[in-house]
Amino acid sequence: MSVLELKQVSKVFSIEIGDYLVLDNIDLKVDENEIVGIVGPSGSGKTTILNIISKLLKPSKGEVIVNGKLGYMFQKDLLFEWRTIWKNLLIGLEVTKQNTQANKDKIKARLEKYGLIDFINNYPSELSGGMRQRIALIRTLATNPSLLLLDEPFSALDYQTRINIVNDIYTTLKQEKLASILVTHDISEAISMCDRIIVLSSRPAKVKKEIVLNFNKNLSPLERRKESIFQSYFDQVWCLVNED
Repeated sequence: MSVLELKQVSKVFSIEIGDYLVLDNIDLKVDENEIVGIVGPSGSGKTTILNIISKLLKPSKGEVIVNGKLGYMFQKDLLFEWRTIWKNLLIGLEVTKQNTQANKDKIKARLEKYGLIDFINNYPSELSGGMRQRIALIRTLATNPSLLLLDEPFSALDYQTRINIVNDIYTTLKQEKLASILVTHDISEAISMCDRIIVLSSRPAKVKKEIVLNFNKNLSPLERRKESIFQSYFDQVWCLVNED
């Protein structure tokens, strides 16, 4: 079953010197329990696609069909520094009026899983970057989304932390059968984590190619990086992103 479908979506921005086309007839489909990566040249409109899906922007043309609720993880964790970790985790539930004991228990279970339960009374400034991003994920999952949008969520982390948290988040997404879209500039990250990769052209962005990643489904992102086919996928995506 499809969680998301974009049909011939285009986006035009109007500025003082005139209109310019950012997205040009984008088709995209995401199924349950599928992680889809979006890569492309800088400024090609990757984040614009996420903003249209989340209704932060309206498409100029086309149709967006979302079956279920959305969760959005940004590049920055957006934790409120004046609230404790526990109070930060409850924000989504408070806003959506889902502040039930059952949902609070789910949050506590995830905190236990990630080894973060002892930090619920701490403040964000007292946590490492990797811990903060895990808290951001738990907060996003608290509202039980059907589709998770990930906009460069690991780019602010150091390399070692980034590798570890990608493994953690991949495992969580697959265990919870949560459909996801990952926007990233890191080709290796996309290949290690995704089931499919959508390669965009330069602006105005079109879908240049869709690549299905045929890894053993039991492999973690770190284990994928060790597979001989990994380099072949990297070379293919690299050439597509960087060709004129």
